[in-house]
Amino acid sequence: MSLRFAILGLLTSGELSGYEITRRFEQSVGYFWHARAQQIYPELARLESEGLVIGRAVPQAGRPDKRVYTITSRGLDELTAWVLTPSPLTLTKDEFLVKVWSYGLVDPAAALAALEQHRRQQEERLAAYRAIEAAFEGAHPEAVPPAFLGPYLTLRAGITFVESFLAWADDAARILRARLTQPPQSAS
Repeated sequence: MSLRFAILGLLTSGELSGYEITRRFEQSVGYFWHARAQQIYPELARLESEGLVIGRAVPQAGRPDKRVYTITSRGLDELTAWVLTPSPLTLTKDEFLVKVWSYGLVDPAAALAALEQHRRQQEERLAAYRAIEAAFEGAHPEAVPPAFLGPYLTLRAGITFVESFLAWADDAARILRARLTQPPQSAS
């Protein structure tokens, strides 16, 4: 359900092709909601059939025509109504945490190495978020223009989530390091 509204939200910035939506999705909404092109194009067709977007063909030299989409006033109305509806609490669906769940079955040194590798990936993600944050050029949070308020707030959520993960990873690493010097225990 959120995919349709993510697409509508992207179209509030102006007319976009399916390819442009896919690229922008990866560079913005994709940090917290994953979708592939194979999902986006059929959703665009549904949105168009429902009158929430209007598509038009744009001729291209030497290539097939591309289709660009614009959000309709009805689409904007649906998007703004949806934005204010309550959302259910979401559960984290994280493969890494499923692996951590079973760390008691493996050598603590191997678990620590896996944790440290994942921590480095999260540090890289945090650096990417910080680079995006720098694009706001030190704007005071209350002064962020309305068109960028949502992206700014979700960016701040991403930064907070990664910082929280890194704090947890430090604690988990401390626990794993302490187990390096302990004799193995039976799984009972």
